[in-house]
Amino acid sequence: MIRKRSLLAAALLLAAHCGFYSFSGSSLPSDLKTVEIPLFGNQSLESDVADATTSALSTAIVTGNLLKIVQHDGNATITGNITSYANVPYTFSASDTRQVSVQQYVVRITASIEFTNNKKNKDIYKGTLTGEGIYNLQTESEQTGKTKAITQLVTLIIQNSVQGW
Repeated sequence: MIRKRSLLAAALLLAAHCGFYSFSGSSLPSDLKTVEIPLFGNQSLESDVADATTSALSTAIVTGNLLKIVQHDGNATITGNITSYANVPYTFSASDTRQVSVQQYVVRITASIEFTNNKKNKDIYKGTLTGEGIYNLQTESEQTGKTKAITQLVTLIIQNSVQGW
């Protein structure tokens, strides 16, 4: 019972520190009310990563409750292109028999991002961002790492948009 409570407390603490960045207190110009988020492009070999990233970004924008997402004619546009997806060994262990085994992997998702103020026809932010998700090979799957990497990438996108606006 104590272990369950400890795990629950740890999960809640982790969620509080790893959640999406909020737009609260941002420096968005008052004339920016809407944003378009077209489906990200995908140059990686991971088929669903662009869809998942676009969806997570849209959810974070809505959760921030500052900009309304529209399909066309938004005051601003966030476009992105997933340029790479990698799932690579992160930590290793060695046994007495000189055998090396992988303990953790890391999923890295890199995207080129562009934020445009459509009212002023001006780029607000243009750059490359990378999200990482570390997972334990014995207890978690690559999907766990992918989810963590997408969450971190979306957080970075939100942070850069707020700083740029």
